[in-house]
Amino acid sequence: MLRSYLGEPMPIVALATPPGESAISVIRTSGPGAIERAASCFSRPAALLAAPGHTLVHGELVDPVSGEPLDEVLAAVFRSPRSATGEDGVEFSCHGSPAVVRRALSVLEAAGFAPALPGEYSFRAFMHGKTDLARAEAVQELVRARSDGARAEALRRLEGGLSRRIAAARSRLVDALAEVQARLDYGEDEAEAGDGFDPAPLRELRASLAALAGSYAAGRMHGEGARVVVAGRPNAGKSSLFNLLLREERAIVASEPGTTRDWIEAGVELEGMYLRLVDTAGLRDAASEIEAEGVARSRRLAGEADLALYVVDGVAGLRSEDEAFLRERPDALAVWNKIDSAACRPAPEGFVPVSAADGAGLAALVSSLAGRLASGFGAGPFAVRGGAEREVLVASARQKSLLDESLAAIDSCLAEEKAGAPLDALALELGAAADALGEITGEIASAEVFEAVFSRFCVGK
Repeated sequence: MLRSYLGEPMPIVALATPPGESAISVIRTSGPGAIERAASCFSRPAALLAAPGHTLVHGELVDPVSGEPLDEVLAAVFRSPRSATGEDGVEFSCHGSPAVVRRALSVLEAAGFAPALPGEYSFRAFMHGKTDLARAEAVQELVRARSDGARAEALRRLEGGLSRRIAAARSRLVDALAEVQARLDYGEDEAEAGDGFDPAPLRELRASLAALAGSYAAGRMHGEGARVVVAGRPNAGKSSLFNLLLREERAIVASEPGTTRDWIEAGVELEGMYLRLVDTAGLRDAASEIEAEGVARSRRLAGEADLALYVVDGVAGLRSEDEAFLRERPDALAVWNKIDSAACRPAPEGFVPVSAADGAGLAALVSSLAGRLASGFGAGPFAVRGGAEREVLVASARQKSLLDESLAAIDSCLAEEKAGAPLDALALELGAAADALGEITGEIASAEVFEAVFSRFCVGK
């Protein structure tokens, strides 16, 4: 029988650490009767049953049917309600052998634990009031963070920065709705129009929510990374520079023009920012149909990129193709390559001089690259504004969509107030705006929302 997040509560088990060989693996259990069931698979059941919460018990994980010891373990005991999920639970730290983990999970499932659904531990924490939906999403964002900047932003949301902002905004909407409802209660005369309703606080709140919704571009960039396309004419040194930034040989480097026929993408962290670096085919009049397709893709990628890194061969100098590209993308970061060569010409104004061959000028290039992308990442991963704590960013498409819904309802309310609409019409829009914010934190949510959010989580989270 298929289980669901809102089904009958039962004890669950899952591997909380990545599968494969490691020094330690952690197996989590949680739910009603979890400690008793775990004790039935433990060499010292009485000690485990008597252990207070937040204590460790040393022993062996055993097969209760055959009595066979499986592994030497440390059992961490957590008791409701002072646990991560709000339920009783035991976490076994065992040796990180795939064979040990497989057997341990098999024995625990035979003892009555059900395999956890993706994100079910976080879901249970939400249901027991240990977290809200925005903070639960931040858990997964933190797990998937690929740069220090993404880590810092996810942690800020996990610590409740976004939740507090949303809760405060919703509280103001609810207060406005209560005021309108109170006016409605006085009788039909007062309900005819929005007379007496002050729209100024609502306009101020709208500006704050619009700024929060506008942070999604930066939040998305932290989570997904900024796409930086390395473009230029053949033999300008694009692939060499691509490899230098990655600090590994990913692209083929050769003197023959047209070596790169397609694009190559790789991730790299620079200055706390995660970049999706793309090496492309040289931009020129192609000699074959295959190369022509590669050039067309290069132009398309460069046009869609968050930043184009345009490389010019400093020995050959600027050509008409280079000038044409830089006119099309005036925001491109222009790189003057091959400064290690005695034949290299002086770099024109606005170009960053580098040598992809020996790394000269790399630090200046990275600094320029980070500077160009800083605003897209929200003024830099660790920036503070006016000495105060930095504004939190929205990184979830779900949250952005709900913010947009709330803003649309507020806009309708303000437009109706200006047009002299009755108070009950204003109340309807204020309620819709508040409900949309409530869905962000989970104060208002459905089974479909839970499925959509938690099914993307790791099984052990």
